[in-house]
Amino acid sequence: MPCYKIIANPMDIFYVYDGSLAGFFTCVHESIYKKELPLSIVNERDMQPALYAQKYIETDFEKAAKVRNSIEKNISQRALELTETTFLCHHENKEIALLEFLITAFRLGAKAPNMMGETVVAKVLDMEKHIGGEAHLLKGFIRFADYGSILGATISPKNFVLPLLANHFINRFPEENFIIYDNIHKSALIYQDKNVEITAVEEIEFQQESESELHYQSLWKQFYKTIGIAERINPKCRMTHMPKRYWENMVEMKEFL
Repeated sequence: MPCYKIIANPMDIFYVYDGSLAGFFTCVHESIYKKELPLSIVNERDMQPALYAQKYIETDFEKAAKVRNSIEKNISQRALELTETTFLCHHENKEIALLEFLITAFRLGAKAPNMMGETVVAKVLDMEKHIGGEAHLLKGFIRFADYGSILGATISPKNFVLPLLANHFINRFPEENFIIYDNIHKSALIYQDKNVEITAVEEIEFQQESESELHYQSLWKQFYKTIGIAERINPKCRMTHMPKRYWENMVEMKEFL
């Protein structure tokens, strides 16, 4: 794949794909080699009737690998990491933003991810910052419960952050088996017997907590209340540092909803 003089002509067409990263890279291959810039790239799950022509791009793992390798070779490792991280973002137009970034980056080379003056680069960096910020918050806000043979936690993130959380919690609990269930994206991070997997799961129902677990939850809630200074309570400040949308999955915060 060339890293210079890539010209993609705007086209009144939607690319429709399967929503996977490999599927997106296949769309990038189609765009660059057909020299066309679609109006949008849409997950087939979210596709609505439209006035414009639709082209279904079937995932081709060979083409996807070619694009991935080309990003790393002809742009940089940083560009590849930026692309793969930003792809996890919930932004509704992330695919077209990433395509425009890659077309620009193939032209500019390794310096592209640092060129914040370029609109297409700045947009992708903003998305990376957004998903990175949420992953950082959840590293502190996730609350595990002990279900005997496994630890379990539920999260409700805007972005698909499980891949960004995996190493943190594996390093934190290397000898434990645990599940983090994302009830928004219907997926689970499962770490069991030192094997890790992220898989689609429609629903997980954890068993009832033991008396011992409920006792420790009660102690944690009491600790949270005790260390607070009533005269200095600032709800707006608290919600700035601990956004309210995370409270439903935090033992100490549920009662404040």
